Amino acid sequence: MAAGSAAGPAPVCPVLVGPTAAGKTALLLALARRWPVTVLSLDSRQVYRGLRIGTAQPTAAERAACPHRLVDFLSPRRRWSARRFRAAFVRAWREERRRGRVPVLAGGTGFYLQAVTDGLPSPDVPDAALQAVRAELDRLDDAALREALRRVDPVSWRRIPPGDRYRSQRALEIARTTGRPASAWQRSHRPRPALGLAFPVVRLEPPPEALAARIAARTDAMLAAGWLDETRRLLDRYGPDCPGLRTLGYAQLVRHLRGELSLAAVRDEIVLRTRQYARRQRIWFRRVPAFAAGPPGDPVVRDALAELLALAARRG
Repeated sequence: MAAGSAAGPAPVCPVLVGPTAAGKTALLLALARRWPVTVLSLDSRQVYRGLRIGTAQPTAAERAACPHRLVDFLSPRRRWSARRFRAAFVRAWREERRRGRVPVLAGGTGFYLQAVTDGLPSPDVPDAALQAVRAELDRLDDAALREALRRVDPVSWRRIPPGDRYRSQRALEIARTTGRPASAWQRSHRPRPALGLAFPVVRLEPPPEALAARIAARTDAMLAAGWLDETRRLLDRYGPDCPGLRTLGYAQLVRHLRGELSLAAVRDEIVLRTRQYARRQRIWFRRVPAFAAGPPGDPVVRDALAELLALAARRG
């Protein structure tokens, strides 16, 4: 476990991050018995309406014990973005503070955390222009997308892992819509924390073996809870190309429903890809300075987050 110093005199929004299946929700539910916590979800896929099982959205009982915002509101046909997330975070944080609650940003999407704590380096682009470029890039396979990025922005091409299509495509979108590489925008960027807030981070770091076991168990529990039927309903309503169904797990289950893979093979692929995703999350969050870091059961980590909640409640 490691701990640092608390943030300065600015209003505080505590942040709880960690890889998928690390135990973030359980920790927050325990602390919500002591403070009026509202979780602002830091998750790029829980926003989608109807993707409840496969994105591990909080259950009705969990939301009754601790309100959650920025979950289960967006049509699976629509795209979400870091820029829209930042704007939604600002609205939600203000509303929850007016209600006398303590907002906590919690989840595993590192790029969205960066959007809130640092701002976005590239300028706003009209939706029509962005959608036209996005539609063109959506038609490229992963290899063609990476080659296009290498040609226009070799710095981003080297920095972004080959398997990270989302960030590769985002870098290409920035280059094509602004006429300037994403890496150039980043070099000239100066941080702009949302609302001038301080964002002290607590990071959960489960041992890799324990996390792998949790991922496998959670995948099995999701499948037993009706994940396949949920995917079938979404597929019938929205079609296979909607952004929501490109989410990890759903994309594999769609292949099963098309007869391309057995359910056992899909299960194993979901577990493997989730473990790979969790590894990328761990790497990302280790770059973020942390007020405290350690396993989810570490009492020092729990006490550090409790200290930040008390600080946020006072500074409101």
